[in-house]
Amino acid sequence: MAQAKQEFSKLSDASGLVRKALDLLGTWFEDPIYEPQRASVLAHVASAQFPLLLDSFYQLIPFGTGGRRGRVGYGPNRINDATVALSVQGHCNYLRDRFSSAASRTIVVAFDTRIFCDIAGTYSFLPSNHPLYKLTSKVLAHSACEIYAANGFSVYLAAEDSHSGYLSTPELSFLIRRMGALGGINVSASHNHPDDNGFKFFNEHGAQDIPPTDREMMDYMDKAPEVKRLPFDTAVAQDSVRRLPPELHQAYVAMNLALRPGGARKPVKVVYSPLSGTGDSTVGDVLRAAGHDVHLFAPQADFDGSFKSVPFRLPNPEVPEAASPALPEATATGADIVLFTDPDADRLGMFAKEKAGGWRYITGNEIGSILAYYLVADRDRGPRKPGLLIKTLVTTRAIEDVARRSGCQIVSDLLVGFKYIANVLLCLEKGGQFGNVEARPGDLVLAAEESHGFLLTPDIRDKDAAGAALVLCDLLGQLRAEGKYLTEYLDGLSLESGNYANAARNIVMRGIRGTEMLTSMMASLRAKPPARLGDLEVTRFDDFLSEAHGPFSANGDTERLARNLLLLELDGVQIVIRPSGTEPKVKVYVDVEGRKRIAGGDRAAAASLAQDIAGLVFHHCLDRIGYRLSPSAGLLPDYVDLDLKSDFDNRFRRELLEKTEWLGHSASSDQLQWLRKSLAKYAAGADPIDTVKLAVAHLAGELAAAAPSEAARDALAGLQKTLKAPPSDPIHPLP
Repeated sequence: MAQAKQEFSKLSDASGLVRKALDLLGTWFEDPIYEPQRASVLAHVASAQFPLLLDSFYQLIPFGTGGRRGRVGYGPNRINDATVALSVQGHCNYLRDRFSSAASRTIVVAFDTRIFCDIAGTYSFLPSNHPLYKLTSKVLAHSACEIYAANGFSVYLAAEDSHSGYLSTPELSFLIRRMGALGGINVSASHNHPDDNGFKFFNEHGAQDIPPTDREMMDYMDKAPEVKRLPFDTAVAQDSVRRLPPELHQAYVAMNLALRPGGARKPVKVVYSPLSGTGDSTVGDVLRAAGHDVHLFAPQADFDGSFKSVPFRLPNPEVPEAASPALPEATATGADIVLFTDPDADRLGMFAKEKAGGWRYITGNEIGSILAYYLVADRDRGPRKPGLLIKTLVTTRAIEDVARRSGCQIVSDLLVGFKYIANVLLCLEKGGQFGNVEARPGDLVLAAEESHGFLLTPDIRDKDAAGAALVLCDLLGQLRAEGKYLTEYLDGLSLESGNYANAARNIVMRGIRGTEMLTSMMASLRAKPPARLGDLEVTRFDDFLSEAHGPFSANGDTERLARNLLLLELDGVQIVIRPSGTEPKVKVYVDVEGRKRIAGGDRAAAASLAQDIAGLVFHHCLDRIGYRLSPSAGLLPDYVDLDLKSDFDNRFRRELLEKTEWLGHSASSDQLQWLRKSLAKYAAGADPIDTVKLAVAHLAGELAAAAPSEAARDALAGLQKTLKAPPSDPIHPLP
């Protein structure tokens, strides 16, 4: 402990966080529950892995917008069997105290496909058989079942022969409500890298709790004195753990089919990728039951939770490249649309075929706009439903425009996280009112968030990709019968609805130092808000932590996390700056009202303006913490953290200069192999070439312009040519 104290103090000036890390480290050496991990923690010390050790112990892994989620590893700030077990036991204690007289003692448990293989090599200093290696969501879910069963709850899991026993987030929410369960848990890190995992807790309404209730539940989790267990096989034998009957899944499918408006429907050909997750049992089953021609993209339908067939190993609908390997198959089969979902199947991504024959990626904001317009405003094809639209503050304001022109009620300014949408429905269920809106849950037409989350029914209280996929395919069938394309439809409704354009940027930091920088950045922005961004004046600045947005409860930690955002308004532009609740990351959201800023209804110009403003805000935020990135480093994807971007500007720039002569005499394959080795950590186990090629090509051009010789210029130009060459295999196989 003395050595750890000395090394931690060298790494951070935050004495409070260092003390907390030492206290938690001491607990892990003393409490028997952590004994299976003790040797691995000691190996951190023996291998001088003190930065990793400090980051793993300086806090208890927090609750964010989607439960507890983070890196798998050793320590309280990591996902592991101990942190999951204590959280589940705390959940049991919470439920027992809060619902002591409840008739139901049922819990539904779900899990996704992910498996921890330490792709990034974080624990390469440990033996290959260390306790967490090959840890799966299924193992953690079965552990949760043991704890719930030992605490007197009846637990339900998906049947092993039903899509390999996996259960998606939306179906879990549906089942909790359908079965009258007391709650549920999904072991999943949603769209994150496979080195992450997590768990979402659901209440009796099938939703995740909002502040301050989530804080009350966290207190139980953080103070669980011991963990009760009943071995899984014993729990099954005693009927404490049961399999879900298949008719419940059919009820979920039927509920989604009931969303379809009446009238004739033309089937469409769909290429669908579950991105190696659970979605074929939801999106796939619903679309097939609806009569659409579904081609499952086999390389990403294998339940491989290492996500090796997914570019960048990021199974995220917000990342277009995630499903780009499916595009050649879509073209070859004559498909009209490519749909894809994240591993727990609550988010929906889409590529739509264009009239010229290519494919266009459709963003989450654009999907939400299409759904809203079709459902309430389309006089030629849509059902023109009267009712209620709901969206978060950072979701496109085009949906507000659609609601206003259609006479629909709208809740439009919710905090980020689908649980706030679910809370609107709960308020309507209990009292028929939320703010100035008077309605019933059954009045819901659409709830949407920019991060590809949609809900079309109050029978579920989380986002559901299946219902949105079904309505999109039905709409596309009508359009194709008219000889029209979905991209034409999107462009037309966008111009009619204000020509809104959206852009987002992420600033990713690392560890305890990243937490300190994030705190400093937000404090600086609050102390001295920007007066201008480029040539645009900031006309309004709103801090959601201010008293104007209401008081905090006595124990309001999670409230402060949720409200830790800043809103800036410019003429025709809305900007939101919001830190993550679970990691040192800041997200910038830009929403441009094109009809105010762009003449002539130019969609491309509006999109370009949104991107430009997002870039301005991105660099302005970096300025607040003293970061200056070169134009080349600025081309690295936003998921690459600031430490690596600085490494690119310093270590890699020098290395590339030193390699210039070698580049002039080396084959393209050797150049790529060198880049893979030099920049391996930039891609966390994926092929780094896909991650770095734009940045490296730009840097090579920058260095070539200042090169002292023609040979050096030719060598750097050759590297640029190598990086621009198309891959030999369009599916981008990864190690």
